[in-house]
Amino acid sequence: MLYSINIFMCCKMSNKYIGGYYWSGSNKITKISDLNLGLLTHLFYAFVEVNIDGSLTIQNQEQGFVDELLKYKLKTNPDLKLLFSFTNKNDSFSKVIADPDLKSNFLTNTLTLLQNNSYDGIDLDWEFPKDEDKENYVALLRDLQSLFNSKYILTAAVRAIPIYKNTGYIVPEMTKYLDIINIMTYDYFGSWSNTTGQNSPLYPCSLDSAYEREYLNVNASIFNWIKVGADKTKLALGIPFYGRTFTLADPDNHGIHAPSKGGGSPLSLTFYQIASSYSNYITVWNDEQQTPYKYKNYTWLSYDDERSVARKASYAVEQELRGVFVWHIGADDVMGTLTGTKQPLLTTINETIFQIN
Repeated sequence: MLYSINIFMCCKMSNKYIGGYYWSGSNKITKISDLNLGLLTHLFYAFVEVNIDGSLTIQNQEQGFVDELLKYKLKTNPDLKLLFSFTNKNDSFSKVIADPDLKSNFLTNTLTLLQNNSYDGIDLDWEFPKDEDKENYVALLRDLQSLFNSKYILTAAVRAIPIYKNTGYIVPEMTKYLDIINIMTYDYFGSWSNTTGQNSPLYPCSLDSAYEREYLNVNASIFNWIKVGADKTKLALGIPFYGRTFTLADPDNHGIHAPSKGGGSPLSLTFYQIASSYSNYITVWNDEQQTPYKYKNYTWLSYDDERSVARKASYAVEQELRGVFVWHIGADDVMGTLTGTKQPLLTTINETIFQIN
């Protein structure tokens, strides 16, 4: 109990940020009452679907998670900020923000949703606006900021690479209106890759190509966002509580950038699943990239553990970023049945960020 009180005091007195997404689909294995919300400063309910007429649909609303989270927050961590994370449905964002009437409907429904549920703001998880959307996207952010009038928080989850093919980001304008920018610094390598690679490497490795060094690691993403006009004090790096699998072309060639034949089965695994079923795999710490990987026979697995999430949390503090966020909190060893510590990844992140002056 004393430990929880100390955490609440840190969160209340500090501008540091630890965001966590609560995926409503994960409640099949994770009860809200099992979570230590004192480890977070912000919690995102994932998801609310944006429909093409500007209406909103709360996923799994019938389960009562929205109200349960609010009650649990008030009971255990009143200073926690609760936000709805809005997701794109059938390219609905693009259609809604291009039509004045639909956008007006969307804005009205957004404000009503927040008022009716006593939540603190919204997160736009639009994956991803295209080049033709960029002016409308900025206009939406401006309208939302005006509508919220400092009463509600406005955040967005964004691509790790700010300038990528047809992505519609005007970063200097976005940073004016967003309170926090959650950079999804993961999914750099996966089943789409021809070789093995880390899901979320903090730094490049010596075997990386020039492109990979410049774009496919956390450090590169942060500096690329800053380079194109983002305010670093609004940036949060993303930490995945899951890993990605690969099928090795040759089980005797099992290092970074070993040839692969695509993803393994399953393509991704939660940290809990990795701790539960892959403990007998050979584990390698990659010092260059500050992340681990595992392999056995033809299976190769990239993931994050307590050591790597601590390094990322330290990096966020060292670079004077706003903080970090995680996807998703239910993927941790919530009850500590495998690691001996409840929510070991999130606990490590919290302790790292709040112990660094």
